[in-house]
Amino acid sequence: MATARINTTSTHRYKQLADIVRGAIEQGLLKDNQALPSERELAEKYEVSRDTVRKAVRYLEERGVIYSDHGRGTFVAPAIVRRMSRFIDSFSQDTQLRGGVPGQRILAVESTAASMGVAGLLGVEPGHPLTRVRRVRLIDGSPVGLHDAYFPLPRGAKVEPAEIEQAQSLYKLLTDKFGFAPAEAVENLCAAVADAEDARLLGIAEGAPILLCERITLSDRREPIEYCVMKYVSSYRYSTRIAKTSGAT
Repeated sequence: MATARINTTSTHRYKQLADIVRGAIEQGLLKDNQALPSERELAEKYEVSRDTVRKAVRYLEERGVIYSDHGRGTFVAPAIVRRMSRFIDSFSQDTQLRGGVPGQRILAVESTAASMGVAGLLGVEPGHPLTRVRRVRLIDGSPVGLHDAYFPLPRGAKVEPAEIEQAQSLYKLLTDKFGFAPAEAVENLCAAVADAEDARLLGIAEGAPILLCERITLSDRREPIEYCVMKYVSSYRYSTRIAKTSGAT
């Protein structure tokens, strides 16, 4: 693994370390089922505490990047498992892993009042000001999905379309500007059909089958910080990983 400097003033050192480990895996420096360096070795190499290493390992385990075998150590998860693990902010990364070029077309960035339904999901009062970001998601220039996201940003906070266009990740942009800290998400998926607007934006026939996904994103304090409705064309492959917990029957 290559040595990289970790910003010791950051409050998210474990995420920096996790990104280094994940980058080494994606570059092939760590192979499938290969053991990771020990907790002590990682702490010494990157000049962080062992608690930071433990948090980074747990973070990667939760995302299916690595796995632990009690008494043996921690290992790189096989590629098929990593590909089927969902990351909340992974559209661009997932697309790149598939060999495609991710893109977006911004339809709207606006302030809107929370409806009763969205307010209940985000834990705010109806009418609370939200930031809405509506985008067409692209792979190799072709539309594959629609994302309609609502964020309860700090009062008076604004996001400009140009900032989103330039950002590699909307989540990273929000994190850098406002301390947005997505940690996990709850998703509901179902089959649906494209209405006239879906069909126009996605370049498919009205009534064509689509995958509808509703997501509530939670912060590291487990507070709702985003509600997003995602619609994908039928050719878009949406994979996930299901793990059996100990004691489950």
